[in-house]
Amino acid sequence: MNMENVGARPIRKVQRKSSTGELHQIWDAISYWTSDSMRQQPTQERIHSFLKARYGITEESVNAMLMRCLDDQLLLRETKQGTRGKLLGKMVEIHTIPTSLQKSDGWDWYCAICHDVGIVTGCVSCHRVYHNDCLPDQYKSDNLKCPTCTEIEDELSSKNHNLENLNKCIGFVCERVKLFVPENLLLRKVPVGLFQKSVSYQDFEVEPYREVLIFYEQMSVGKMARKAQNREYKTLAEFVADANTLFHNVQVFHHGNNQFPAPTLKPMQRTLMHDADELKNCLQCFLYSNEQPENWYCLPCDPPHTLVYAKQKGYCYWPAKVIKKNEEGRKVKYDVRFFGPPYERALIEEAFIKPITTPVSSLSLKRTAKLNSALDELENHMNQLNMSKSTVPVAPKNSVVDNATASPPKKRLKTAKQQEKVPKPAAPKKEVAVAVPVVEQLAEEPAVVDAKEEEEKTEPELPVEADMPPELDANRNSVTSSDSRKVVMEESSEDAVSSSNATNVCFHAHKENLFMRRFS
Repeated sequence: MNMENVGARPIRKVQRKSSTGELHQIWDAISYWTSDSMRQQPTQERIHSFLKARYGITEESVNAMLMRCLDDQLLLRETKQGTRGKLLGKMVEIHTIPTSLQKSDGWDWYCAICHDVGIVTGCVSCHRVYHNDCLPDQYKSDNLKCPTCTEIEDELSSKNHNLENLNKCIGFVCERVKLFVPENLLLRKVPVGLFQKSVSYQDFEVEPYREVLIFYEQMSVGKMARKAQNREYKTLAEFVADANTLFHNVQVFHHGNNQFPAPTLKPMQRTLMHDADELKNCLQCFLYSNEQPENWYCLPCDPPHTLVYAKQKGYCYWPAKVIKKNEEGRKVKYDVRFFGPPYERALIEEAFIKPITTPVSSLSLKRTAKLNSALDELENHMNQLNMSKSTVPVAPKNSVVDNATASPPKKRLKTAKQQEKVPKPAAPKKEVAVAVPVVEQLAEEPAVVDAKEEEEKTEPELPVEADMPPELDANRNSVTSSDSRKVVMEESSEDAVSSSNATNVCFHAHKENLFMRRFS
């Protein structure tokens, strides 16, 4: 079925009839008979005997496979004179493997989604082809523009990435992916023990011609790294397209093979796609986390992230940046990264998200050294936002997350009682020493106090799920409680002394008045 609707290019056709599984089997047979150990002419009869012994394929199926390979020009038929055995001196028809392909029509031969052959539709902008059933409905058209090209065009029109930073980040991704790349992604395991009942498998080195005849576009992690080093990527979608081409080639090469190296390919694919998603979320965050300059987490991004308090199940609230907001039906979840090393990530439901302007007293926090470090980073981050004249983005009105002001939050936040105007207490009728509560004591203190004393009195503790060992948390709680008791005792003793001094003054004044009345 051939159709030509876009210029001189066919829009819909069968690119290839033979699957790569069939190709490998027939090429294995030809390689076997022409090897140094056999040195035989690969006639159709010998190819059938090999495939029947190794794979159990019938003669009728072998004939059909050979016809499909000949139609795809992946197999050549020649007539030569026999050189050995029964065919010595006779003209026989043999099959050989081509060393190169004829001129291509500009499209791949296998579907970019299922990696199989059949009637495919070609993209009008690139070499990729798709089965009609594999495409989403919005892309089904005679003038197909594939999802990859659409994404690249959208990024070119909507985003102006710093190309140097983009390619630098892609270089970091390639270096990380190299740790998961096996030595040879195209290494095949083939059955051995021809013409024997027992069948075992061994590694089979791939001849170079197989890559040339099967892959439309060669791609490797090293090639992507070189393109990033030369600053050739203009959008992130172009890098993702190259990565998908690499995975497509590997899956096409091993298509139909039960020994497909999925365990070696999956970790590499998962790592590369995860890092690509991180680059989509925030390019600057990814660059800072890999270069790690001084106080890298405090550096503001453009645009800046919304700041919130996020609570994991079983733990307290903790300051964090909102990396991404996920909406799944009626459920809304926030992908956040917490302040303070090791800067862990979590997916938090909307009910456990509080705006950064929420009073600390309403969050029931408890202080630790890690919370102090996180609050220091939060203050540093917001100070840099002010210096760069950036503002934290405003969340929707219906959202739980409100706008976080650009002014840095004070580490010693007043509680609700402290925010109320405290009236001056009336003079007591009886001068009795009473311990003043810590909250009232803090309300009467001047605005400028020692930073260490400030931290010890006001800041609560907030553990993160994977950060806080239970033993360390328990010790810190005990220290905090003992410190608070010490503060209350000191405050009480000071008030008792001041109250007793006032009683003595009143007593001496009253005694002097009585003496004057008696002698007046």
